[in-house]
Amino acid sequence: IVEVLNILKEENPEEKMNKIWDILPVNKYSYHMQPDPNGICQYQICGKMFQESAKIGYVESILKKYYNEYGKRAKLAADNQNIDWKAVSHALRIAYQAKEILTENKISFPLKNADFLLKVKQGNLNYLKNVAPIFDELIDEVESLVKTSTLPERVDRKFWDKFICEKLEETICV
Repeated sequence: IVEVLNILKEENPEEKMNKIWDILPVNKYSYHMQPDPNGICQYQICGKMFQESAKIGYVESILKKYYNEYGKRAKLAADNQNIDWKAVSHALRIAYQAKEILTENKISFPLKNADFLLKVKQGNLNYLKNVAPIFDELIDEVESLVKTSTLPERVDRKFWDKFICEKLEETICV
C-alpha cells in the first residue's frame, strides 16, 4: 500500500487512475484485473478494487484510511498484542486439516502439528515472524489445492449421519 500511496501523492488528485495505470506496482497484493464484461479495467490492492476511471484523490483517501487501520493492527501484531491466539490457532488448525483432506483425503488425530498449534494457542510465538508467514503459505496452498480437487462440491449428509450413528451405536453397545 505504501508504494501505491507514494505514487498517488505525487499526482494531481483530480486526475483519473488511468493516467498512472502503467506505473502502478504489480505484486502478490496489488495487480491489474481483467476488464469486466463492459470493458472496464480495475486495479486491486489488498482486496480493494478501483476502476481506472476513479479519481486519484478518491483512491488515495481510501487507501490512507485502510493503511491507517491496518497499520495499527500490524503494529499490535508486531508487538504480539491484541491477538486472539486461540482464534489464530483454530484458523491454523483448519488450514492444516483442509490441506490434509485435499492432499490425503483424511484427517489425522492427533494432529501432526499439535505442538506448534499449542505454542500458537498459548501466544508463545512472534506472530509476524513465526505465525503469519506459515498461515499465509497454508492459505495459498489450500486455495490452489481446492482448484484442482476431485472431492465433491457438497457433503453427503445422509451417508455421514448414518455412519456416525452406526459408529456411536457400536461404541455405546460394546
